[in-house]
Amino acid sequence: MSLGHRIRQTRTQKGITLQELSERSGLSKGFICQLENDKASPSLQALDRLSAGLGVPIALLLISQEERAHVVRANERQGYSLGSEGLSVQLLSAPGRSLKMMLIELAPGAATGGDHHAHEGEECHLVLQGSVRYRQGDEELILGEGDSLHWNGYIPHRVENCGTTPARILCVTTGAMEHMLDSECDCEEAQSGEGPSAP
Repeated sequence: MSLGHRIRQTRTQKGITLQELSERSGLSKGFICQLENDKASPSLQALDRLSAGLGVPIALLLISQEERAHVVRANERQGYSLGSEGLSVQLLSAPGRSLKMMLIELAPGAATGGDHHAHEGEECHLVLQGSVRYRQGDEELILGEGDSLHWNGYIPHRVENCGTTPARILCVTTGAMEHMLDSECDCEEAQSGEGPSAP
């Protein structure tokens, strides 16, 4: 999306006419029209006046579409059934970003990772349902609903449902999700809004 298109889109979304923006910014109506049609390039000062007239940060006019807010609707989540039986994941964040958020479901006895499972980045987990055993090195912790954990992925670790009902975990990672999907799953990708696939 071009700069001119972003200026026009922001103006129209806010219900501001060309005349109103001209009055607010001190720039001529003709110049703004040329900007919106990509027939002129604004100076930094003009861009600053435009952003003030539109009531938005100047950065909002400069960022690319990929950098804007990314929404994942509940019925459009990407679902993965990983190699370990009873383990499924739904991506809740934008693809291709270093920060990942996912919803993990583990059937009773199912686990992710192993004695030698390690990767770059950090993980933060919030147990939404069930009882989950976390093992990192020689340390073992059991977390229940509402408990959270933050650890470094470079230390070998394992996450296991040690309860008798399915466990659900909200997980935020920096790079770890890419590693998991690349190395552990057959990636039976599915578009589903019904939650993680049943084990």
